[in-house]
Amino acid sequence: MTDKNGFVRDDKSYESIEKQYDFLAMEKSKYHNPDLAVAEQEVLDQLYRGWLHYWNHESKDDYHNGMVGSRRFYDFPEMLSYDMFGNTIRGSFNEHFESIFPYWNDGQMEFKDLEITALSRDHAYSTMIQHTWGTAGGTPFDTAFRRTGIARRNPENGEWRWIHEHLSFPVDMKTQKGDFTASLDPGKGFKLQ
Repeated sequence: MTDKNGFVRDDKSYESIEKQYDFLAMEKSKYHNPDLAVAEQEVLDQLYRGWLHYWNHESKDDYHNGMVGSRRFYDFPEMLSYDMFGNTIRGSFNEHFESIFPYWNDGQMEFKDLEITALSRDHAYSTMIQHTWGTAGGTPFDTAFRRTGIARRNPENGEWRWIHEHLSFPVDMKTQKGDFTASLDPGKGFKLQ
């Protein structure tokens, strides 16, 4: 079930890969391969349903454990993160994780236009708008941003982990300010006059 802005908060709402398509505000990509539907379902279950459940039900209690529960979503040695906080190169994601994740632990999350596309049995990418709100270090926040993720399946144990993510805000080129609601009209955002 979506809210009035098209966001899905309950991880149980994404019960199947087909249900994910019901929440899209656009046509699904033509690059979905029916032979890879199982891989897409695994990514949905392990990463995106898991991520929603973690942030909406586990993260606040996990703060005192160093957010160890959120570690299951990342391939730390391979992880690249190009995001709104800066760029984290391969081999340094753990330092980024340790400084960022505990700070944002008291938050809630929902997704809009989540679409997962498997490229092979072991690789997939996803796109969406992510809305996150709560308190960070005691300061209230409410922001929405674009998120692209690349995931890899470990063929030995079948577990999916993110190896790359890109988190960004649209920017109004005229004012040089980010749109923290991720709702800037792309037809207007690029104009310098």
